[in-house]
Amino acid sequence: MLDTNTFRDIESFIEHLKKNDEVIGIVEYGGRTYKDMKQGGDYDLTVIFDKTISENINGLHFHLAGIPIDCMLLSIDELFKDSPSNEFMLAHLNSKILYDRDNRVKAALDHIEAKWKVPKDLSNFEISMYRFTFQHVIDKLKHRLHDNELYSRYFIYSSFDWFLECYARIKNLEVGKPKTQLNYIKNNDSVLYEYIRKMYETNNLDVQFEMLKECATHMTSIIGGLWREDEVIFHLAPEGKLHEDEQRDILEKLFI
Repeated sequence: MLDTNTFRDIESFIEHLKKNDEVIGIVEYGGRTYKDMKQGGDYDLTVIFDKTISENINGLHFHLAGIPIDCMLLSIDELFKDSPSNEFMLAHLNSKILYDRDNRVKAALDHIEAKWKVPKDLSNFEISMYRFTFQHVIDKLKHRLHDNELYSRYFIYSSFDWFLECYARIKNLEVGKPKTQLNYIKNNDSVLYEYIRKMYETNNLDVQFEMLKECATHMTSIIGGLWREDEVIFHLAPEGKLHEDEQRDILEKLFI
Protein backbone atom coordinates (compact mmCIF):
# COMPACT_ATOMS: atom_id res chain seq x y z
CA MET A 1 0.00 0.00 0.00
CA LEU A 2 1.34 3.44 -0.91
CA ASP A 3 2.12 5.89 1.90
CA THR A 4 2.24 9.66 1.52
CA ASN A 5 2.93 10.84 5.09
CA THR A 6 4.45 14.31 5.24
CA PHE A 7 5.99 14.41 8.73
CA ARG A 8 9.18 16.47 8.69
CA ASP A 9 10.91 14.32 11.30
CA ILE A 10 10.37 11.44 13.74
CA GLU A 11 9.68 13.80 16.64
CA SER A 12 6.72 15.41 14.89
CA PHE A 13 5.32 11.94 14.16
CA ILE A 14 5.57 11.01 17.83
CA GLU A 15 3.86 14.24 18.87
CA HIS A 16 1.09 13.43 16.41
CA LEU A 17 0.64 9.96 17.95
CA LYS A 18 0.30 11.42 21.44
CA LYS A 19 -2.90 13.16 20.35
CA ASN A 20 -4.55 9.87 19.45
CA ASP A 21 -6.96 8.88 22.24
CA GLU A 22 -6.35 5.17 21.60
CA VAL A 23 -2.57 5.48 22.06
CA ILE A 24 -1.50 5.14 25.68
CA GLY A 25 2.23 4.73 25.20
CA ILE A 26 5.24 4.91 22.88
CA VAL A 27 8.63 3.28 23.41
CA GLU A 28 11.78 3.25 21.30
CA TYR A 29 14.54 0.66 21.12
CA GLY A 30 17.53 -0.06 18.90
CA GLY A 31 20.48 2.19 18.15
CA ARG A 32 18.71 5.36 16.97
CA THR A 33 16.86 7.93 19.09
CA TYR A 34 13.85 9.84 17.81
CA LYS A 35 15.87 13.07 17.50
CA ASP A 36 18.44 11.47 15.17
CA MET A 37 17.57 12.18 11.54
CA LYS A 38 20.92 11.24 9.99
CA GLN A 39 20.76 8.93 6.97
CA GLY A 40 21.76 5.32 7.50
CA GLY A 41 20.03 2.71 9.63
CA ASP A 42 16.41 2.57 10.69
CA TYR A 43 14.35 3.70 13.68
CA ASP A 44 12.52 1.23 15.92
CA LEU A 45 9.50 2.10 18.00
CA THR A 46 6.38 0.51 19.42
CA VAL A 47 3.03 2.24 19.61
CA ILE A 48 0.98 0.87 22.51
CA PHE A 49 -2.80 0.98 22.36
CA ASP A 50 -5.38 0.62 25.09
CA LYS A 51 -6.96 -2.27 23.16
CA THR A 52 -5.92 -4.46 20.22
CA ILE A 53 -6.54 -2.63 16.95
CA SER A 54 -6.12 -5.66 14.66
CA GLU A 55 -6.11 -9.45 14.95
CA ASN A 56 -4.07 -9.67 11.72
CA ILE A 57 -1.49 -6.87 11.85
CA ASN A 58 0.99 -6.19 14.64
CA GLY A 59 3.30 -3.72 12.94
CA LEU A 60 4.29 -1.90 9.80
CA HIS A 61 7.33 -0.57 7.95
CA PHE A 62 7.37 2.81 6.24
CA HIS A 63 9.69 5.70 5.44
CA LEU A 64 9.51 9.02 7.23
CA ALA A 65 11.60 11.92 5.88
CA GLY A 66 13.93 9.38 4.30
CA ILE A 67 14.35 7.24 7.44
CA PRO A 68 13.12 3.60 7.37
CA ILE A 69 10.74 3.07 10.30
CA ASP A 70 10.08 -0.28 11.98
CA CYS A 71 6.91 0.22 14.02
CA MET A 72 5.26 -2.42 16.22
CA LEU A 73 1.60 -2.00 17.13
CA LEU A 74 0.70 -3.61 20.45
CA SER A 75 -2.03 -3.53 23.02
CA ILE A 76 -0.98 -2.93 26.61
CA ASP A 77 -2.26 -6.42 27.49
CA GLU A 78 0.39 -8.00 25.27
CA LEU A 79 3.08 -6.53 27.50
CA PHE A 80 1.50 -7.99 30.62
CA LYS A 81 1.78 -11.60 29.42
CA ASP A 82 4.05 -13.92 31.38
CA SER A 83 6.06 -14.77 28.25
CA PRO A 84 6.66 -12.98 24.94
CA SER A 85 4.48 -13.99 22.00
CA ASN A 86 7.55 -13.98 19.71
CA GLU A 87 11.29 -13.28 19.91
CA PHE A 88 10.93 -9.74 18.55
CA MET A 89 9.00 -8.77 21.67
CA LEU A 90 12.20 -9.21 23.68
CA ALA A 91 13.40 -5.89 22.23
CA HIS A 92 11.18 -4.21 24.82
CA LEU A 93 13.54 -5.39 27.56
CA ASN A 94 15.90 -2.66 26.37
CA SER A 95 13.42 0.03 25.41
CA LYS A 96 13.00 3.65 26.46
CA ILE A 97 9.62 5.19 27.25
CA LEU A 98 8.80 8.25 25.15
CA TYR A 99 5.18 8.56 26.20
CA ASP A 100 3.17 6.97 29.02
CA ARG A 101 -0.32 8.37 29.46
CA ASP A 102 -1.20 6.76 32.78
CA ASN A 103 1.97 4.91 33.93
CA ARG A 104 0.70 1.58 32.61
CA VAL A 105 3.60 1.38 30.16
CA LYS A 106 6.15 1.65 32.97
CA ALA A 107 4.25 -1.01 34.89
CA ALA A 108 4.25 -3.24 31.82
CA LEU A 109 8.00 -2.82 31.27
CA ASP A 110 8.63 -3.59 34.94
CA HIS A 111 6.54 -6.71 34.47
CA ILE A 112 8.47 -7.98 31.44
CA GLU A 113 11.77 -7.19 33.15
CA ALA A 114 10.77 -9.62 35.88
CA LYS A 115 9.02 -12.24 33.73
CA TRP A 116 10.76 -12.20 30.34
CA LYS A 117 14.38 -11.63 31.28
CA VAL A 118 16.60 -14.47 30.12
CA PRO A 119 18.27 -16.19 33.09
CA LYS A 120 21.93 -15.28 33.45
CA ASP A 121 23.06 -18.87 33.94
CA LEU A 122 22.89 -21.35 31.08
CA SER A 123 20.60 -24.33 31.52
CA ASN A 124 21.77 -27.91 30.98
CA PHE A 125 19.47 -27.95 27.95
CA GLU A 126 21.30 -24.99 26.38
CA ILE A 127 24.77 -26.34 27.13
CA SER A 128 23.96 -29.74 25.61
CA MET A 129 22.31 -28.16 22.56
CA TYR A 130 25.21 -25.78 21.84
CA ARG A 131 27.90 -28.43 22.24
CA PHE A 132 26.01 -30.84 19.98
CA THR A 133 24.85 -28.42 17.28
CA PHE A 134 28.21 -26.69 16.86
CA GLN A 135 29.93 -30.02 16.24
CA HIS A 136 27.02 -31.19 14.10
CA VAL A 137 27.56 -28.24 11.75
CA ILE A 138 31.25 -29.12 11.41
CA ASP A 139 30.44 -32.79 10.78
CA LYS A 140 27.93 -31.93 8.03
CA LEU A 141 30.57 -29.96 6.12
CA LYS A 142 33.72 -31.94 6.87
CA HIS A 143 33.56 -34.56 4.11
CA ARG A 144 31.30 -32.71 1.64
CA LEU A 145 32.82 -29.25 1.64
CA HIS A 146 33.47 -29.17 -2.12
CA ASP A 147 30.44 -31.15 -3.31
CA ASN A 148 28.42 -27.97 -3.75
CA GLU A 149 30.59 -24.97 -3.01
CA LEU A 150 27.81 -22.37 -3.19
CA TYR A 151 25.78 -24.31 -0.64
CA SER A 152 28.85 -24.81 1.56
CA ARG A 153 29.54 -21.06 1.66
CA TYR A 154 25.89 -20.38 2.43
CA PHE A 155 25.91 -23.01 5.18
CA ILE A 156 29.10 -21.62 6.74
CA TYR A 157 27.72 -18.10 6.94
CA SER A 158 24.25 -19.09 8.10
CA SER A 159 25.76 -21.40 10.72
CA PHE A 160 27.95 -18.62 12.01
CA ASP A 161 24.82 -16.48 12.54
CA TRP A 162 23.61 -19.26 14.85
CA PHE A 163 27.02 -19.54 16.53
CA LEU A 164 27.06 -15.81 17.25
CA GLU A 165 23.61 -15.88 18.86
CA CYS A 166 24.65 -18.83 21.02
CA TYR A 167 27.88 -17.09 22.00
CA ALA A 168 25.86 -14.02 23.01
CA ARG A 169 23.77 -16.25 25.27
CA ILE A 170 26.87 -17.92 26.72
CA LYS A 171 28.38 -14.51 27.46
CA ASN A 172 25.05 -13.06 28.63
CA LEU A 173 25.06 -10.43 25.88
CA GLU A 174 21.97 -8.90 24.32
CA VAL A 175 20.57 -11.33 21.74
CA GLY A 176 19.56 -10.20 18.27
CA LYS A 177 22.21 -7.47 18.10
CA PRO A 178 25.07 -8.78 15.91
CA LYS A 179 26.79 -5.39 15.68
CA THR A 180 26.87 -5.12 19.47
CA GLN A 181 28.03 -8.72 19.78
CA LEU A 182 30.85 -8.29 17.25
CA ASN A 183 31.97 -5.08 18.96
CA TYR A 184 32.10 -6.96 22.25
CA ILE A 185 34.24 -9.68 20.65
CA LYS A 186 36.53 -7.08 19.05
CA ASN A 187 37.10 -5.38 22.40
CA ASN A 188 37.20 -8.45 24.64
CA ASP A 189 38.24 -11.52 22.64
CA SER A 190 40.87 -10.68 20.03
CA VAL A 191 41.56 -14.35 19.20
CA LEU A 192 37.93 -15.03 18.29
CA TYR A 193 37.68 -11.73 16.43
CA GLU A 194 40.65 -12.71 14.25
CA TYR A 195 39.02 -16.05 13.36
CA ILE A 196 35.84 -14.24 12.34
CA ARG A 197 37.71 -11.61 10.34
CA LYS A 198 39.66 -14.24 8.40
CA MET A 199 36.51 -16.25 7.72
CA TYR A 200 34.73 -13.30 6.12
CA GLU A 201 37.69 -11.73 4.34
CA THR A 202 38.89 -14.82 2.46
CA ASN A 203 37.37 -16.40 -0.64
CA ASN A 204 39.13 -19.68 0.05
CA LEU A 205 36.47 -22.19 1.06
CA ASP A 206 38.90 -24.40 2.96
CA VAL A 207 40.10 -21.46 5.03
CA GLN A 208 36.51 -20.38 5.69
CA PHE A 209 35.73 -23.86 6.98
CA GLU A 210 38.85 -23.95 9.16
CA MET A 211 37.95 -20.58 10.67
CA LEU A 212 34.39 -21.76 11.34
CA LYS A 213 35.83 -24.77 13.19
CA GLU A 214 38.12 -22.49 15.20
CA CYS A 215 35.14 -20.29 16.10
CA ALA A 216 33.12 -23.33 17.19
CA THR A 217 35.97 -24.67 19.32
CA HIS A 218 36.68 -21.29 20.90
CA MET A 219 33.05 -20.38 21.59
CA THR A 220 32.25 -23.67 23.32
CA SER A 221 35.50 -23.92 25.28
CA ILE A 222 33.91 -22.41 28.40
CA ILE A 223 30.93 -24.81 28.41
CA GLY A 224 32.83 -28.09 28.04
CA GLY A 225 33.94 -27.86 24.43
CA LEU A 226 32.53 -29.44 21.31
CA TRP A 227 30.80 -32.81 21.41
CA ARG A 228 33.50 -35.50 21.32
CA GLU A 229 33.41 -38.77 19.40
CA ASP A 230 33.69 -40.80 22.61
CA GLU A 231 30.92 -38.87 24.37
CA VAL A 232 27.16 -39.31 24.52
CA ILE A 233 25.17 -36.09 24.76
CA PHE A 234 21.58 -36.46 25.90
CA HIS A 235 18.87 -34.28 24.39
CA LEU A 236 17.16 -32.66 27.36
CA ALA A 237 13.72 -31.17 27.66
CA PRO A 238 14.00 -27.38 28.08
CA GLU A 239 13.53 -27.75 31.85
CA GLY A 240 15.25 -31.13 32.01
CA LYS A 241 17.96 -32.09 34.51
CA LEU A 242 20.92 -34.41 34.12
CA HIS A 243 20.89 -37.45 36.44
CA GLU A 244 23.76 -39.86 36.04
CA ASP A 245 21.74 -42.93 37.09
CA GLU A 246 19.03 -42.14 34.57
CA GLN A 247 21.57 -41.62 31.80
CA ARG A 248 23.30 -44.91 32.62
CA ASP A 249 19.96 -46.72 32.63
CA ILE A 250 19.11 -45.38 29.16
CA LEU A 251 22.49 -46.45 27.80
CA GLU A 252 22.01 -49.93 29.22
CA LYS A 253 18.58 -50.20 27.60
CA LEU A 254 20.06 -49.29 24.23
CA PHE A 255 23.50 -50.86 24.18
CA ILE A 256 23.54 -53.81 26.58
